[in-house]
Amino acid sequence: MKTVELHEIGEIIRKVRKQRGFRLEDLADDNISPATISNIERGVPHVSMNKALYLLEKLNIETHQVPYLLMEEENEIKSHQLDMDMIETLFKLNKHDQALKEIEELNLEDNHPLAATASMLKGRCLNAKGQHRRAERAYYQAIKLANQHPYNQQTNVEASSFCDLGVCAYLQNDLESAIQFTNSGIDAYKENGDRSYLRYNLLRNKAIYLERLGHIHEGMRVVEEIWDERFGIYDVDTLLTIYWARIEFLRRTGCEEEAIKCAQEGLKLSIRNQHYRSIFETWTQLGCIYTTLGDLAKGEACFTTALQAKDFLPDQRLASTTYVMQGLLYLHLQKYAEAKESFAQAIQISEKANDAPRLIYALIGMGDYMKENEELKDAIPYYQRTLELAQKHKLKKQEYKALYKLAECWNAIDEKEFINCMRNMYAVKKELEEEGDFFGEMD
Repeated sequence: MKTVELHEIGEIIRKVRKQRGFRLEDLADDNISPATISNIERGVPHVSMNKALYLLEKLNIETHQVPYLLMEEENEIKSHQLDMDMIETLFKLNKHDQALKEIEELNLEDNHPLAATASMLKGRCLNAKGQHRRAERAYYQAIKLANQHPYNQQTNVEASSFCDLGVCAYLQNDLESAIQFTNSGIDAYKENGDRSYLRYNLLRNKAIYLERLGHIHEGMRVVEEIWDERFGIYDVDTLLTIYWARIEFLRRTGCEEEAIKCAQEGLKLSIRNQHYRSIFETWTQLGCIYTTLGDLAKGEACFTTALQAKDFLPDQRLASTTYVMQGLLYLHLQKYAEAKESFAQAIQISEKANDAPRLIYALIGMGDYMKENEELKDAIPYYQRTLELAQKHKLKKQEYKALYKLAECWNAIDEKEFINCMRNMYAVKKELEEEGDFFGEMD
């Protein structure tokens, strides 16, 4: 018999044994050990089929009964699959506690075909509730169970759990781990398996994490890998996020005209689908592009338009970036009161969301405002906090930038502190050069 048939017989043996209250040891004898019985029930490929048939005989299961028992088992799995679909629907509706309760009440054993899926969904609910450590444990369990059961060979539960672990790390500002988990998800992804959308989600997420780390050229390569496939991406959120990433990478590599063209195409899709997050982000990106091109009036108009959509955002932390960019534009226009208010809004939003990368940009902006007004002593605490955040989250480019800003301030105040900053800048520069990344864009 084929491996899959052996696995199905193992499922029948496990179910009947449980129903009759037998332990593995109760069925074991001189001819078959508890370990071998366990391997049969788990569908381990190298087990002899004769051993499985021997167990059927010990349980008084006739060969002609097997197809009917297999059909019963299949129907039970289908029933539980419907349960999984309902739980996932509850998750999408933000009914996280109810979804967790349903998972708990199902009480699937670890060797159940859908136990890995249940554990993955548990992780998602816990992650959404901000219980990241518990979510991580659930995802690790899902990966372990997915690798133990042949049923999961094509479900892509393992790849999906790695993808979610990446999100979990990202929400805790651990971008390096987010990329590592995402790469593991890409490696585990089965091309012809379930959840075909997952490949795009993994690559989308990787591009976001690379952008946050300032790895612009590497991120651009990820986006270009799937750009020509974009009209085959049916999930609107994923598609528009890929547009966002491409616009961002084009903008930050000096390809402003191509970025504008991409933004206009993405904006039409966003408006057509009433996707307010993408509408907001695309207008913000256009504001940055026109500001870079020196058309400050258009830049200001784009930022203003973006902020008109702020109240429709599902995640208010997105507004932090827009406020920072608007503040920098106001600084250039010497509208200092407006600039200060924009930076203050950005800091407040980023702090509330515990979003370290965005908070760093906001703090630098406020520091720049203070420095522009020759309030160097007031600027230093903002740059110092930026430095501490960058060091904590291993954001080397941002660390270098914070040291440079501090050096500018200390140069006019304290020579000893200035020299200390320059020495630390040199050390960070050396690290970046060793990583081959110093001459990339310094955010």
